[in-house]
Amino acid sequence: MSDPAKAWLSVAETLALQAADAVLGFLDTPLATRTKADASPVTEADLASDRILREGLAKHFPQHAILSEENGLSGDVHSEYVWLIDPLDGTKAFAKGQVGFCVMVGLLKAGEPYLGVVVDPLESRTYRAVRGQGAGGTWQGRTRELRVSSRRDFSQMPLIVSTGFPSQALAQIQNFCRGPLLSPINSVGIKVGFLLRQEADIYVNHHSVSYWDTCAPQLILEEAGGLFTALDGSPLRYAMQAPFTHGVKTLASNGLRHGDLVEKLRGTALVSGF
Repeated sequence: MSDPAKAWLSVAETLALQAADAVLGFLDTPLATRTKADASPVTEADLASDRILREGLAKHFPQHAILSEENGLSGDVHSEYVWLIDPLDGTKAFAKGQVGFCVMVGLLKAGEPYLGVVVDPLESRTYRAVRGQGAGGTWQGRTRELRVSSRRDFSQMPLIVSTGFPSQALAQIQNFCRGPLLSPINSVGIKVGFLLRQEADIYVNHHSVSYWDTCAPQLILEEAGGLFTALDGSPLRYAMQAPFTHGVKTLASNGLRHGDLVEKLRGTALVSGF
């Protein structure tokens, strides 16, 4: 890994770990929760994490732009480098004290995911990558290279989805994805972590997601050998204009049957709007 990428990754990971510690500090305390304009919740933990990440990145990278879920875009929208912050992905799970939340920091370079860090505070897991440098993870006191599984038989490929996944669409998917169905869970970063640990091979998302939801986990998964695309197989785009959402459902996999999955998903209820 060459500089400055190594140094930038170190800064991002340090800040993400600090933010994750701050989030955990709120876990067993009563939370003040409000609802944002999009009906999603935001808590004191979201805001504390956001503050650590925004202020830290602004200090270390004053020439870079920063796009945060909680505070929008700051800096030059035309900057070559734009940091994407999700201070608490999976707020609903966190607010209930359940597994399924994480802290994510991604970096776009010329509009493409370039660097990413995902920290799972509850399970003490960290995933990291820089474009072209492979992916790594740390948990249980060990740091290791990350690679997706080599499974390619649909009957052996575990599937993971979000909570609230439409039952009709799920039944249709299970007609061809006959491998184990893992327990539904919140957070894009957490679900991609299952693929990175080879505990799942297919992740289908049933709703649109924002740039800060995908940048870091997409980059890490791709560096581990997987794919993360729109449901129709097209690349995810990161145009720097509000509302900073992809506007499409997404598909992540170990990459070995990704094209087949795209074709089969066209025949399900997922393709008929949101």
